[in-house]
Amino acid sequence: MKVIKHADASAQGAGYSESIRLREDDGALKKRMQNRPTGFGNPWLQLALSVACVLVSEFLLKRGATEVADTGSAWSWTGLNGLASPLVWWAILLIIASFVSWLYVLRYIPITIAFPLSRVVDILVPLGCWIFLGELISPLRWCGIALVVIGLTLVAKPLAQFEERL
Repeated sequence: MKVIKHADASAQGAGYSESIRLREDDGALKKRMQNRPTGFGNPWLQLALSVACVLVSEFLLKRGATEVADTGSAWSWTGLNGLASPLVWWAILLIIASFVSWLYVLRYIPITIAFPLSRVVDILVPLGCWIFLGELISPLRWCGIALVVIGLTLVAKPLAQFEERL
């Protein structure tokens, strides 16, 4: 981003300067988004892959920790006995894959867009636990999930409009 210097900052309104800076940011973002890879290298696909890896890893961690839970062990309070489960190791591999995918995403999508969209995992994990693990979701958590959905909508709508202009 270029820094714009004005000879007389008081003569130029702060809004005018901010407006020019935002237009330059928009242009840089537009250029970066137009030059993004397609296919498996598509950053939106990689973002979805990162979220999916986190989602599955959470389920594997839950199953793995539950299957080796031994409250009688002296080290049970640390959770280290969970490392005895192969499911936990698969989860660790998925977390690493998610991290690599996330680093790739950040090369093409601004973090102010990518991070809020990645929080869809905060909706998917509780819903998946409710559907697949039979865990209950309290009314307060349902309200929290609704707020996350509203937040994602607020982030995704301008992004969709931006993508349409490309």
